[in-house]
Amino acid sequence: MADLAKWITQARYDEYLVAANHDSVAAQELYEWNVAVSASFYELLAHVEVSLRNAVDTVMKPLEVVETARLIQRAGWWFASASFLREVELKYFETARRHLGEKANSAGRDKLLSSMTFGIWHDLFTKDYEPLFRQHLVHAFPFREKGLARKNVEDDVRALRNLRNRIAHHQAIFDLPLEERFEQAMEMLHRIDPDLESWVRGKSRVPKLLNEKPTSADPIAVVVPATEAWPFYQSTRAYVCQPGRFFRQVSHVSFYASGAIQTEVPKILERIDHVNWHPEEIGRLKATMSGRDSRIADVIREARSAGWTEAEYQLFLLTEPGADGEAKGHVTLSSSIPQPRKGRGSAWVRRQRYAAVDAMRTAKTVADLD
Repeated sequence: MADLAKWITQARYDEYLVAANHDSVAAQELYEWNVAVSASFYELLAHVEVSLRNAVDTVMKPLEVVETARLIQRAGWWFASASFLREVELKYFETARRHLGEKANSAGRDKLLSSMTFGIWHDLFTKDYEPLFRQHLVHAFPFREKGLARKNVEDDVRALRNLRNRIAHHQAIFDLPLEERFEQAMEMLHRIDPDLESWVRGKSRVPKLLNEKPTSADPIAVVVPATEAWPFYQSTRAYVCQPGRFFRQVSHVSFYASGAIQTEVPKILERIDHVNWHPEEIGRLKATMSGRDSRIADVIREARSAGWTEAEYQLFLLTEPGADGEAKGHVTLSSSIPQPRKGRGSAWVRRQRYAAVDAMRTAKTVADLD
C-alpha cells in the first residue's frame, strides 16, 4: 500500500484517516476517490462557469454604449465600466489584465471577458445588484422557475464557487453535500437552457463517481425537503419527484418538514424512474391484476388529484410503519430531529442530503448529522 502521508503530509492525510475510522486501507480508497470526484466536478464546473458567463454577457452587452461613441473602447464594456459595476467589482477586470500581462493592451473584448475569475459571477448576484438583477440579470435565465429570486442564484453560485476553490487547491471535498452541489449545477444549467443541462448531465462522470464513494455497510437515507412530500408519504407510502433526478445509492428515505426530520424513515422497496403519469396509465396498471401495478396506479391517482399532472415522474415505493414495515427494514425514530436554528436560510435541506440511519437513531438535532 502506498505511503500517502509521506507525500501529502500527515496533517492532510489525517482528514481521511479520521473519516475512515483510522482504517488505513479505507483512508487510501477515500483519498483516491476524492481525487477522482474532484476531477469530475472540475469538468462540470467548467461548463457552468462558461455558460453562466456567456448568459450574463448576452443580456448585459446590449446595454453598453456603442463603440463609435466611446473615447476608449474598453471603457464602454460593462465589466470594465463604473456605469455598471461598483469599484470593488471592477477589480476583476484589472486582475484579468494583470494575468494577460503584455498581451492585455491588444486583447479583445472576448479575451478579457473570458479572463475574469469566477468571483465576478458570484458578486453580480449579491444584494447590491438587486435592481440590476430584477431589470436585466434575471433574463440570463430564460428557462428559470417562476419567481426566481436573486438570493437563490447567489446561494447556488457561492456554493459552486466554494467547491471550485477547494478543488483548485486540491483540498478534500468528500465531506461536502456533493449530491446537492451536482443538482445546483444542473439547476443553473437548466435555467439557461434545458438542452444544455441534458447534454452536460449525459457527459458528466459525477453521478457514477458519487455512487462509487467508499462507504461502510451501514444503511444510508436520503433526506428530502418534505413540506408536501411528508403528508403525501403518509397517505400513499410513496415519494415522488421529477424524472432523472440524481440520487446516490441509498436504502431509505427520510423527510424534513416543519423544521425537523420526521420520525418515520421508510426503506425503499423499489425506485422507478420515468413513470408515465397520464390518466389512462391508471386503468392499464389496474388491468394487469398485479399488486405492485395496482399500488403504482393508486399513487398516480392520488398525485394527480394533488396537482402532479406532468407527463412523467420518478417514483419511490416505500415501507409503512408497523410490524410489517419493520420486517422489511422500516425505521421509526424515537423522536423527530429538529433544526434549532430559525428564520430565513435556516432550512437544513434545500434539495437533498444524506445521513446514516444509525446516526439518526441517536441524533438530538440535525447538527449531529453534519
